[in-house]
Amino acid sequence: MTSSDDLARVVVNHLSTALDVPVAAIALDAQLTHLENASSLRLLTAVTAIEDEFALELDPDALVRVRTVADLASLVEAGIRSSGAR
Repeated sequence: MTSSDDLARVVVNHLSTALDVPVAAIALDAQLTHLENASSLRLLTAVTAIEDEFALELDPDALVRVRTVADLASLVEAGIRSSGAR
């Protein structure tokens, strides 16, 4: 299984790509909506890429409660655990 730190790095990398900002500009405690270039479409692009990488589908109800980068990483980790992926 992938470690929590590795998952956080994957989430940050996908956010960096989708938002077109450097990885260093994305802190784990940052509010997703406050990230540079953040829009619903760009954030959805990042989430979709994360789902594709881990072959999982995140719960839409849980996604709307995600506020920070760390929240998103935790949700991905929970999804991986429940699906038995990676």
